[in-house]
Amino acid sequence: MQTLGDAREHFWRVIKMADACEVDLSTALDENRINIDEYADMITSCRGCTQVGKCDRLLSDAPKLEHAPDYCENRDTFAVLRQD
Repeated sequence: MQTLGDAREHFWRVIKMADACEVDLSTALDENRINIDEYADMITSCRGCTQVGKCDRLLSDAPKLEHAPDYCENRDTFAVLRQD
């Protein structure tokens, strides 16, 4: 069983990936497109990711992304929020 990563680090990682994918999570929360439980689930999903190093390198090299990478645990959520 894999240990979950640090919650604070993954909170910021989710924010960075959202920004790179041009998704405003604060607005999504304000507009009820996601709720606080779904937001927390995004962070928990990220905490279980096995590609953290790859993700960090991608985010440092590419400030904007057309979509989250295939290995991103929140890829589908970011895609839906970007469409809204």
